[in-house]
Amino acid sequence: MTFLTKAALYRRMDDFRRECGVSGALEPLSLAEQLGIKVSVYSFDSARLSGALLRGERHCEIILSAARSAEGRRFTLAHELVHWYLHAGTSFWCSDAKPSALEWQANAGAAELLMPYREVLSAVKNIRSLYVSDRVAAARALAGGFGVSAAAAGSRLSELEGEISQYLSGVPLSEVRVASRAVQQAGNIDL
Repeated sequence: MTFLTKAALYRRMDDFRRECGVSGALEPLSLAEQLGIKVSVYSFDSARLSGALLRGERHCEIILSAARSAEGRRFTLAHELVHWYLHAGTSFWCSDAKPSALEWQANAGAAELLMPYREVLSAVKNIRSLYVSDRVAAARALAGGFGVSAAAAGSRLSELEGEISQYLSGVPLSEVRVASRAVQQAGNIDL
């Protein structure tokens, strides 16, 4: 298992998009179908379980929780696709528990697939005054455009504060440096 910096993870997500012929934000259900991965929705016994990636020798399936919103299932599907791409040969059961380094990679990768940072920066520039005055309203404004929940958009804004600050201060989009992530709590691994 390779631990990735945020910048390296974003490059891997760019590679994933390119390998699959996707430009910009990704539609996870279409990609799963393209990759031959079956997607099912199931009512899990645990409300904390959001999804699973099940791999066999000849079959791969992603199961999503019926208890999640459509936006939540969409994010979980992207999360499981990141596991499929980065963590070959492994099955995963994903819950709301404190994330490990692998789960951080899947969450951050899903956010990058659904809300590519360059597109988020451009969108924030268009709502700059709202972003500066009311982050919750800015997250709600971004959520609809990217097909994610307001909570996911809010997390993405927090995750990209360094990049947003660079861009809003005049750094050209092509020159924005992806800020390094702080030490990951699970195992004190610098991601």
